[in-house]
Amino acid sequence: MQKIHSVSARALAEFAFEKGDLIPAARAASRMRDGVRGHQALQTLLPVSWRPEVAVSRDIPIGDRVLRVHGRADALYIDREIVRVQEIKTTTKDPATILKYDYPAHWAQGEIYAALFCLNEGVSRAEVRLTYARLDGRMREYTEEYNAWELQERLIAYAGPYLEWISRVDDWKDASKHTLDALPFPFDSYREGQREMAKAVYLAMKNHASALIEAPTGIGKTAAALFGALKALGQGHVTAIFYLTARTTGRRAAEDALDLMRDRGLAIRSLTITAKEKICPFGKAGCMGCQYAAGYYDRRREALKEAMGVQKLDAERLLRLAEKHELCPFELSLDASETADVVICDYNYAFDPKVRLKRYFEGRSRAGLLVDEAHNLADRARDMLSAELSGARLAELRRQAARFEGRDSPMVRLMGELLAAFDGREAEQESLSGLPEGIAEAVRRFAEIADELEPVEPEIVDFVYEAQWFSRVAKRFDEESYRALIAPGERYLDVRLWCFDPSKWLKKALSRVGGAALFSATLTPMEYYAETLGADGEADSQLRLESPFPRENLLALRMPLAVGMKDRERTLTAACQIIHAMAAARAGNYLACFPSYAYMTQAFRRYRMLWPYDDVICQESQMPERARQAFIERFQPAPQRSLVAFIVLGGVFAEGVDLPDDRLSGAAIVSTGIPQLSFEREQLRELLDDADGGGYDAAYTYPGLRRVLQAAGRVIRTENDRGVVLLMDMRYRQEKYRALMPPHWDVVDVKKMSELNEALRRFWSEGG
Repeated sequence: MQKIHSVSARALAEFAFEKGDLIPAARAASRMRDGVRGHQALQTLLPVSWRPEVAVSRDIPIGDRVLRVHGRADALYIDREIVRVQEIKTTTKDPATILKYDYPAHWAQGEIYAALFCLNEGVSRAEVRLTYARLDGRMREYTEEYNAWELQERLIAYAGPYLEWISRVDDWKDASKHTLDALPFPFDSYREGQREMAKAVYLAMKNHASALIEAPTGIGKTAAALFGALKALGQGHVTAIFYLTARTTGRRAAEDALDLMRDRGLAIRSLTITAKEKICPFGKAGCMGCQYAAGYYDRRREALKEAMGVQKLDAERLLRLAEKHELCPFELSLDASETADVVICDYNYAFDPKVRLKRYFEGRSRAGLLVDEAHNLADRARDMLSAELSGARLAELRRQAARFEGRDSPMVRLMGELLAAFDGREAEQESLSGLPEGIAEAVRRFAEIADELEPVEPEIVDFVYEAQWFSRVAKRFDEESYRALIAPGERYLDVRLWCFDPSKWLKKALSRVGGAALFSATLTPMEYYAETLGADGEADSQLRLESPFPRENLLALRMPLAVGMKDRERTLTAACQIIHAMAAARAGNYLACFPSYAYMTQAFRRYRMLWPYDDVICQESQMPERARQAFIERFQPAPQRSLVAFIVLGGVFAEGVDLPDDRLSGAAIVSTGIPQLSFEREQLRELLDDADGGGYDAAYTYPGLRRVLQAAGRVIRTENDRGVVLLMDMRYRQEKYRALMPPHWDVVDVKKMSELNEALRRFWSEGG
């Protein structure tokens, strides 16, 4: 049976003649909008015998493959004797300066359309009109006439480079499939729950549904999820796998799991996408003027051919490949993702409308998603779908532009007009259920005109892009999912179009892929997360796994200490004494977890004052990667004296850090982790409230509990780990919190220091 490959006429033409520079994202989006406007303007001038936007598709057999070439011609005229195709290209250049054959790919696209219509309509002659137009009305048009057989020959010639590329991809997938079918689980045996998890992931991909999976920390979620998804890939239920994670540690875990499977015979091409600012060899995120952006498409194909021979394209290998071919490594990673079997990347590339990989996630796709640490997705989605503009920032950018361009420059005047809409001298902080129409219209006008002015200053370019995004969000604004948050400053407003409920967007995104598994150690209560993450459809499933480790290896203690804001100073010494007792009971490495930097720093200083010779370290705000790594390296195995690390709940050291065996012996968690009060969080509480007070739980209780359970999950990572989790807060005695505790925790209440010391002594003595 011949394989059918679908390709658009434009992609086929551009593949045959690809060349040129990288275009910054904001400018590419602008050109797309200008193209639509230019097409619409010219199409209104067509004679009535011409039809605009005519779809066409045709299967073209070539060798042992079939190309399903499809597209939409800008304009079409057909009679019995001739097909006339018009291809419109909008340009910022003066069309008079464009020569007839300057852009071969444009002619190829028109010729492909003409060939398809000749075949479908049985017409022997065709004319292609190539029109270059600028938004100010200037235009230049070229025409060529062809015989149908000549067009068919050209179509076959244009398909050649694409078919050569597709053959490489097919050959790899055929070779990979045999290893997928034969792949054993990468460990000698399953941990309890891993088989069930792998099966749930496989079924989600097979049934094109979503699975929500809560699995305790240390169960081996990464290997189980990838194994199930790879089996679905091998059987053709999905065409690629995206492993989505918000943390560097999650990406490394996925890379390591795939390496283990390769050691067992798996042939798989994986690619890790690293943020542009982290992988850029020149340390910048912008591409304007970059030598690796100039002529990018002239050199790209050879690099992609070489990439096809590499099974693991991590950041290091991508950077080497990009430097060899003098290409932007970030853009090269996006291009190489189109032929990778497994793509490891941030949530943004699947869910964020601004940066998602359009080939996979703009329309329907058969890609399978693995969403690691899924408890983070709702908050990330809220940020992805929201837009914000600051009047104070606009005022500062306007002052900068006036210094360089003069106060009467078009951009400065335009900024001044927008700034008037952000006057906040008489405004109050408020949340609006409706769109602030005056501001939205002012932003829309600014975004449209500013883009035509083509600013070059990076900060102004960024602001124009933000304004364009603000206008896009304004178009989808509805009171079921959005609120407009108005925050007055000293003189100007900050306006945020805030998506408080991303569930509809997430549900739609999940419904358009081949299947998804969303997993985490903290998805309690599961019904709440299923609804919030859009994974509550009829075909979707839920799975809660028990800890595979012996219950007696964890000592969970509850200490009723008052640690609310008004009590912290009074009980600070007592909190430090409890932490010290935990560390003194047995030599080991311990975490002391606090809900804020201020509280953590205060406790760290008090602890050092009370026990100046103890080994203690403290997390700092905005620690660079090297400092974070040095912090983790302090947790050495088999310590001879105790180390206490003061950290913040929800921070980098409380989630995603792997400290197996005896590198971590316990965690003292001070407070229930609930977030601090804020205007936005209070709005969330009110919007989601119900008769049972569900809004408070959604805004405060559940996010706090996530932080607590993530920090506690650092303690037990393997079958042989033993450790202590110490919960310090009066609220842990409430029935609500008791019900939310993991079922494998046998929590013991201790009220006095003597009881705490005895419980710790007995636990460690029993463990040997």
